[in-house]
Order: sequence, then structure tokens, then C-alpha cells
Amino acid sequence: MTDFKHMREKGFVLVLAIILIVFVAIVVAAITIFINQRLVGYNIEQRIGRCRYNSQAGLNYALYQYRQSGTTYAAPTTVTIDANNSAVITSTSAGGGGAAGLLQIDSTGSSLSGNGKDILGLHLTNTSSSSSIIISQMIIYFATGSRTLDSVRVNGNDVWTTNTLIGTSPVTLNISDVTIPASTTRNIDRIRFTSSVSGQIAFIRFIMSDSTTTDVCQAYPAPSQVCSTQGTTLTIRSMGRTAGSSLYKTVQATYTISTGNVSAYIEQYTSVP
Repeated sequence: MTDFKHMREKGFVLVLAIILIVFVAIVVAAITIFINQRLVGYNIEQRIGRCRYNSQAGLNYALYQYRQSGTTYAAPTTVTIDANNSAVITSTSAGGGGAAGLLQIDSTGSSLSGNGKDILGLHLTNTSSSSSIIISQMIIYFATGSRTLDSVRVNGNDVWTTNTLIGTSPVTLNISDVTIPASTTRNIDRIRFTSSVSGQIAFIRFIMSDSTTTDVCQAYPAPSQVCSTQGTTLTIRSMGRTAGSSLYKTVQATYTISTGNVSAYIEQYTSVP
């Protein structure tokens, strides 16, 4: 009887031990899962934070490039921050974009000189308060007739001197680059022809170093108003990415060109294509 009692007590102790082992195993497993989930969550938070910083870096890069050279990114452009971090940016200007959107063409005082061979009185102003712009080409249009173009002088320098018969209109001139610093005006001293252009209507437009193009502007006779493709705002979207992850963070901001201020900063949950 005593032996049976001892056996029953040992069996009860064994059951308790097994229950305790199972309980401890469950607790350990739960703690392990909890810690693992916390680590995964922490890693995701870390990556999202890096993505956010990368998107902000892309935004700042786009602003810097616009302020320095009037550059915009109509197509998605990848900016490499380092080996593991990057941003994809787009930026579009309302009312005219890129360097062309910063160039103001004033021909309201244009006139003829040199027996009608020279068009004078054209002024080019960079309306940006912070960035230089570069003109790389000029396009000359005529309403009627052929003309032989002799030379173009800007700010005291001949930027084009190839005597060319303009058989058809328009003609594109690959001029020496004309750099206009911020808030600066450059004068077109003359557009010279080999014969008089009196009675003709001449038009002009410019191609900038970032490949943006101004509107067509009447160069002569003097028009009633200044030509301009000045943009009003620049909308920038930037998506930050990190290597080895599908996570991303997108930010969007509005840059007011006239004041140089950034507003309407928001985070988005859509990717930049």
C-alpha cells in the first residue's frame, strides 16, 4: 500500500514537471517570438526612417539643381546618395519650366540700325534670384523672304559669326554659350544681316543648356509687351529607397519660384514611377 502511494505521488510530480516544462517552453517561445517581432519591427522602422531621409535628400538635391541651373526633371531621375541609399525624383514647373522658364526676353525697344541691317535693343534677363542660366542656341524666324545672317553679338562678344544664307525659316544657330548670372540682364548688342530687313517681321527664341526652349518672341518690329515663360511654382516629388528592401517613402513639396520658399510639404504613400 505504501509503495503504491509513493508511486502515485511520483506520477503526480512527473505530471507537474511535464506541465511545468511545457509551460516554460511556451513562455520561452512566446518571448522569442515577441523579441523577434520587435527586432523585425525595429528594422522596418529603421529602414522607413532611412527612406524618409533619402527622400528628403532627393528633394534638397532637386531644389539645389533648380536654383543653380534651372534644371527640372520631367522624367523620373535616380539620384545615388551612396552605395545603399538613393532617391527617385521628378519636378515640374507650372507656367514654364527649367532654365527657359527663368529667361525674360525684352524686345519692346527694338529698332533697326546700319542701313536696316542690324536689329538692336533686345535685352535678356535672368529672373532667378539664386541661379545662373545658360543659353546654348538661338532660333531666328522670318515671316517672309530669305536673308543672309552675318553675326550675333551679346554683351560685347560675338557669339556667332558664321555668314549663313537663311533660305528657309526658322534657322538654328549654335552660338557660343551665353551665361546669365542670377538677377542679371545681358544685352543683345546686335543681330546683323548682310542686307536690310526693313519691312520684315523677325521672331526669336532660345534653347537653354538644359534643353528647355523659350516661347517664340517678336524681335522686330518692337512688340507691345515683354516676352516671358516665367514659371510660378515647382512641384517636386522624391521617393527614398534603401538597398535590399522594397520599402520606400515619398515626399512632395511646392517651391515658389518668385520668392524661393518651400511650402505644402507632405508625405505620400505612392511611388514615383
